[in-house]
Amino acid sequence: MTYRDSNSDQAESIRTGSSTATARIQIVVADDHPIVREGVVASLKGQRHLKVIGEANDGVEVLEFIKQNQPDIALLDLRMPRMSGLEVLLALNESKLQTKAIVMTAFENEEDIQRSMKAGARAYLLKDCPQQILVDAVRRVYNGEVYLPPQVAQKLVDRMQKPQLSPRELEVLKAVAAGKSNKEIGAQLFISEGTVKTHVESLLDKLGATTRTSAVKAAVRRGLVQMT
Repeated sequence: MTYRDSNSDQAESIRTGSSTATARIQIVVADDHPIVREGVVASLKGQRHLKVIGEANDGVEVLEFIKQNQPDIALLDLRMPRMSGLEVLLALNESKLQTKAIVMTAFENEEDIQRSMKAGARAYLLKDCPQQILVDAVRRVYNGEVYLPPQVAQKLVDRMQKPQLSPRELEVLKAVAAGKSNKEIGAQLFISEGTVKTHVESLLDKLGATTRTSAVKAAVRRGLVQMT
């Protein structure tokens, strides 16, 4: 865990006699890739009213840092060891901490966006976004707004308009993605082979697919399943 000193900002506030005159938005950045994390920190450096006070390598570290230091903004990657960004979002909601979270990730599929926003993210950014988008998002979220770049907002709208898979259909889909036959899926889920076939037909229709392979590809694009 990397900590950054903010004492100079506090001292300046004392000298001016006004905390609002020099107050900075305090930020923690969490990403398990040091190069990416350092790039994000560099993008925020030198920005007026922004101050990176900590960096974390994974979800456990950043959650502990947030609990101890209560930064204004947490920039979270979604895919992190030990605890994912989504799990951090859920933990923040449960703890009622005031830190506002921004997801910054390489993944722009519909399900990741929808799950993140539902879990409490106040913005969803892609790692290749321009510096000004990042800075603008931080300031907007700090001021109580929700921020989605146009392409991300469109994906969220698209997701909401598509037929949604039931929990059982999602279970069947994941088993299909694992290469299991209808018979194997039935045994795994304790349902008949005929019921599995019905679920497969339904999920094919909802995904706009004609084969099991094309259904899996569509599901991966949407973020419904992850291929390792």
